[in-house]
Amino acid sequence: MEAKNNSKNEMIQKLRLIEPLDVPREKEAVFLLLSSDANYEAHLWVNIASLIENAKSDNNYYIYILDGGIRYKENFYDLVKKDNRFHIEFIDMRDQFVFVYESRHISRAGYYRLAIFRLFRNFPKIIYIDADSYILGDVAELYNLPMGEKLIAGAPDSITYEIPWREKYISYPHYSGKAKDYFIEYLKLSKEKFNSYFSSGVLMFNLEKIDKNEKNKSLEKLLNREFYCLDQDVMNLLFSAEETYKLPREWNYFNSAPVLKEEDFFVKEERDNYLHGKISPKIISYVLKPWEKEHINAPYADVYWEKIEKSPYYEEILEISKKNNKLERFKKLSLPQKIKFLTSREAFVKYRSMVRSLLK
Repeated sequence: MEAKNNSKNEMIQKLRLIEPLDVPREKEAVFLLLSSDANYEAHLWVNIASLIENAKSDNNYYIYILDGGIRYKENFYDLVKKDNRFHIEFIDMRDQFVFVYESRHISRAGYYRLAIFRLFRNFPKIIYIDADSYILGDVAELYNLPMGEKLIAGAPDSITYEIPWREKYISYPHYSGKAKDYFIEYLKLSKEKFNSYFSSGVLMFNLEKIDKNEKNKSLEKLLNREFYCLDQDVMNLLFSAEETYKLPREWNYFNSAPVLKEEDFFVKEERDNYLHGKISPKIISYVLKPWEKEHINAPYADVYWEKIEKSPYYEEILEISKKNNKLERFKKLSLPQKIKFLTSREAFVKYRSMVRSLLK
C-alpha cells in the first residue's frame, strides 16, 4: 500500500511539472484536443480524416494530440498538409499517469485529458473528442455553442437514461453491484448530479471561466482514488451540475443506443433522439467498436470502414476485425484473473455464450 501511495505521489509531482502551451495568435481559431496511444492510432486517423472532411468554415483548426506512443506521426501530417486551415501538434504524455487504475475497456491514455488545466491554462476554450469517434458535422459549430458562464459542456451519459446500464452488474476492486448504486453509493452523487452525469467522450472546456488552480487541487485529491469509469468519473466529480452545460445529443451520439428497445429508455427525449430520428448526429461515439468482429455491422460502422479503407492502417484493422476480441482479451488475462472473471456474475450474465464455448 505504501509503495502504491508513493507511486501516486510521484504521478502528481510529474503532473505539476507540466508547462502550459503557447496560444496561437490567429483569429477565428478552433482548438481541439484528442488523445491516443498506438492501440487507437488507426481510429484516431479516421477521426481526424472525418473532421477535416466536414470542416466547412474558414477557421484555423488547431489539433493537439496527447501522444501515448503513436508510431507513425507522418500519417497525420500527411492528412493536413494540403489544407492550411489545419495544424497538428503532438504532446508526449508517455511519462504521465503511469500508475493509474486501468480497466479492460479503458487504457492509461484515457487519463491524459486530465492534464488539460495545466497544458491549456492560457487558452480560451478547447474541445476534447475521444479518438474512437467519427465526425459528421463542422466542429466549429460546437466550438461556438453559447455556454455563457458554464464551465464544461457534455452530453448526458447513458446511465442517466438507459435502464439496462442502470441495472448492469459491475465489479472492480472497490465496488461490486448494480451500476446505478455505484454512482449513488460509491461516488455519492446527489440526485441532481446523477441526472446530469455526462459522458467524457466529447467535452468542451470553457477555460477562460475555469479556476484552473482550484480544479488542479481537486484533481490531485481525486487521483488518490480509483474509479470504475476512470477519468469520466473524475471529470464529473470536478464539475457540479450548476457548472455543466448540457451538450445537445447530436454532438455525442452513442452508436449503441439505436439497437435498444423502446422500454430500455428511462427518458423520453433520448428515446426520441435514438429511435424516432429526432436528430441528425454530428459526432458518432463508437461504443460498439466497428473494428471488432462482434460489432462489424453496428450502427454507423459503414462510414468507419469507408474511411479506414483509404488509410495506411486498413490491413492492420482488417486482421483485428477477424478475431473474437472478447476471447482474445480473455486469453491475455493471468490465471487468477481468468478464474475471477469466469466465476463473476458479469461473465455469467453478459458473456455466458463465450464461457460455454471455452468450457467445451
